[in-house]
Amino acid sequence: MKNKKAFTLAEVLIVLALVGFLFTLTIPNLVQKQGSLEYIKKAKQMQKDLQTALTEVSAINGNKNPDDWETVRTSENKAEAITNELSKKIKVLSFCGASPLGCFAPKGYRTISGRSTNAVFQPLKPNRLTIDKEFPLEDPNQDEQLNVNDLNAFYDDEQKSQQPQYTEAKPKSSVSFISLLDGGAAVIKTNSTYCDGLISSIDKVKRPLCGTIIIDVNGPARPNMLGVDVFGFYISGTALVPMGFYGDDFSFNSNCLRNNMKNSENGLACTAWALTNKNMDYRKCAAGDVIDWTTSTTCDNTP
Repeated sequence: MKNKKAFTLAEVLIVLALVGFLFTLTIPNLVQKQGSLEYIKKAKQMQKDLQTALTEVSAINGNKNPDDWETVRTSENKAEAITNELSKKIKVLSFCGASPLGCFAPKGYRTISGRSTNAVFQPLKPNRLTIDKEFPLEDPNQDEQLNVNDLNAFYDDEQKSQQPQYTEAKPKSSVSFISLLDGGAAVIKTNSTYCDGLISSIDKVKRPLCGTIIIDVNGPARPNMLGVDVFGFYISGTALVPMGFYGDDFSFNSNCLRNNMKNSENGLACTAWALTNKNMDYRKCAAGDVIDWTTSTTCDNTP
């Protein structure tokens, strides 16, 4: 009989080392991919729930934009009023008001590149573009493009009794934080008395801008990173539009970059990509270079 040659201890150790090396290469990627898919799934569900709430509350108010909902129109704090209306249709755990404490991560957030950021907590900036609502405008260089006094003065006494009266937003920019029963959190931001803003886009489609909603799909739990478990949406009339959509001036190619340490909002423009393409490949390869809306939507299928 022939003697079977056994593996030496050195050979066994080499094999084990190779297996361990391959393990370190593949397992973290698998874990990250699985985690990414779970975050996307939660984000899509929150988007669906918030859109349903927005649609239903609008229907109750004659299919009008949020600024024309009765309780919003007559309230000074627009973000809080919108939150109160939407909360009638979604399962809210806590109302945290103008403070994120108790609803969002207390130690703050990071951009997709890892930079510390206050973008989740900061008030909404003044609108760059505004809609002509066919009412007299105040000084067009001012942030508040449509003034309450201008609006009311536009009508004569008889018309005034038939037209809605608007309470001016005080403060002009307001935020409202809530936590949800499913473990997520949301902040609603407004910056005007009216839905008179426009989403700036390269396609020049006039999309109204009434405010924004930023969500954290798992609340205070980590990773607390824009574009990973934190996503942004525009309140565009009665629609919830994900940030970074193809054509958005706040573009995926410039605001979803894993190596950009300068942009404090870097990662919010990953929202449309993650929800549409169902991946977070922008964490693995360069947005606008390797992956792009018009070329390849995955790192694994580049031309």
